[in-house]
Amino acid sequence: MNTGILTRGAEKTFLTIKNVLGATITKGYAVVLAVAGNSFDGVSAVLADSGTAANLPGFIGIARDDIADNSYGLAQCFGYNASVFLSAEGTSITITQGDCMIPGAGAGGMSSAAAGTYAASGFGYVLAVGTPTISAAVYTEGFIKCL
Repeated sequence: MNTGILTRGAEKTFLTIKNVLGATITKGYAVVLAVAGNSFDGVSAVLADSGTAANLPGFIGIARDDIADNSYGLAQCFGYNASVFLSAEGTSITITQGDCMIPGAGAGGMSSAAAGTYAASGFGYVLAVGTPTISAAVYTEGFIKCL
């Protein structure tokens, strides 16, 4: 019996964002609200980058598609995503299934979480679905939780 309250399937939630990066945001890349600077309006977004600490609490999810500069697009902020970009760490690091990933040092890339940076990302994260080995920038599956 369908009560209208429960649904089956992959639940996903998206937010509309405006790319103010100055370049295209690529599908699968991590995005944050543009908190640093003068463009903080709750919709302007740039690539996530742990080197820009002011933006990290605004981590809102993963770009659903390529978003041209000064155009609007969608960031997935909840649910399964088959294409999450991982940062190249300069050394081989294994992320295991269920590991928490947050924005890494490479612009738009995700990395395994460390205690200090996890809180800095606004407690938004992506759970690893697979077990990729990161020796260069690659994509993996993940479950996004940025709500």
